[in-house]
Amino acid sequence: MDEFITSHTTKFVELFKELISDKGISATGEGINETVNFLTGTLEKLLGANVEVIETAGSPTILADIKGNASETVLFYGHYDVMTPGNIEDWHTDPFVLTEKDNRFFGRGVGDNKGQLLAQILGMYSYKKVNGNFPFNIKFLIEGEEEQGSKNLPITVKKLADNKLKDVDFAIVVDGSFNQSGQHVLRLGNRGALGFEITATTGTQDNHSGNLGNIMQNPILVLMGVVQKMYDLKNKKVLIPNYYRGVNKPDAKEIAWMKKLPFDKSSITEQTGVKTLPATGLEYYEKLMFQPTFNIAGINSGYSEKGIKTIIPNQAIMKLDLRLVGDQDVYAIKKSIDELLETEINSGLIKINYLVTVPPCKTDSNNEHIASIVKAIKAATGSDLIEPVMPGTVPNYVWGDILKVDSFTIPYANFDQHNHAPNENLTQSAFYSGIKTTYELLNSI
Repeated sequence: MDEFITSHTTKFVELFKELISDKGISATGEGINETVNFLTGTLEKLLGANVEVIETAGSPTILADIKGNASETVLFYGHYDVMTPGNIEDWHTDPFVLTEKDNRFFGRGVGDNKGQLLAQILGMYSYKKVNGNFPFNIKFLIEGEEEQGSKNLPITVKKLADNKLKDVDFAIVVDGSFNQSGQHVLRLGNRGALGFEITATTGTQDNHSGNLGNIMQNPILVLMGVVQKMYDLKNKKVLIPNYYRGVNKPDAKEIAWMKKLPFDKSSITEQTGVKTLPATGLEYYEKLMFQPTFNIAGINSGYSEKGIKTIIPNQAIMKLDLRLVGDQDVYAIKKSIDELLETEINSGLIKINYLVTVPPCKTDSNNEHIASIVKAIKAATGSDLIEPVMPGTVPNYVWGDILKVDSFTIPYANFDQHNHAPNENLTQSAFYSGIKTTYELLNSI
């Protein structure tokens, strides 16, 4: 394995360059077709896969079928779409030209998720060239809308569940970042997400605060009142009815896994800029993995430039996201929000637009496949850490709720990858470790 990968690094990097240059921005559609064409050709050429491009209401989904020696079938999931680069001036390099610098690859999508996706393909390619055949059947499902909430993924999986995906035994998801210590991990679940925006409108135009103060409502204050109905700031508690229903405590095995996870306060502060951290690693990880959140991502309204402009803005928009855990019901919570704010909605004072609806997902801590997957990760990276839940959100619920199979998440990217931000990067060691991990998964499962 090591000899083959080392002798093919030039070829691997060339493929990486082409994949990054194809863009594939799901928000705008730019480069989506080019990215799909590249991946289709690569899967067919390198893996001998039977590839089908499935059209959706948004970006296409790629389904690759690869035959192995045994009857078991493992599904590998990834996504080819990327976020917009944002302000180009904030980048040190061209975001769509793969750049090697300081032992890292730079470019939009190198970490999330093109680099991780390519590492899976190249790991399978390396295994095939060294060993001749695959030990079991492989289904590769690659979507193009993960950065937009994977809206069409459940629809696509439902269509395929009783035919082309009916033989899947379990799913492996490669996405996210491994531990901030630099150690690789296996994750058994992820938090869900409910993302939405609330728009408050109190007039048809901005008005002078001296002319209409006390007469025209301020939409920012309206949103502040809405927040107070949803969240108790003093006690740091969500007030949405039945919000905490389904929040479960970790079991003994999960607590033991969390206690084993590295926790270096100074390192976390250096990497994130966050200075106020929990006292212990167990508290830190339990907050990230087993407790839901209430977050205001942004508020847009009024005048915020230099000096003062005495106006009452006529509209304010607030974006929020709730991270959900355990058995919390994202659809029931959405209904509770609508009922809680029914008066404001019916009066026309506010409007709610739901943008992301992803249920949480979790594989049981006693699952039979955990040992073999950990064995593969350790063989490739030396690490055997297990995180019961991924703090972020990926659409793993589709495997459990629709396909009725367990899923396992293995992140291949470094913690400081800067995904969704300028100067996104993937360390070279992470890229090649990802290739080796995929190879070892084929050995161990």
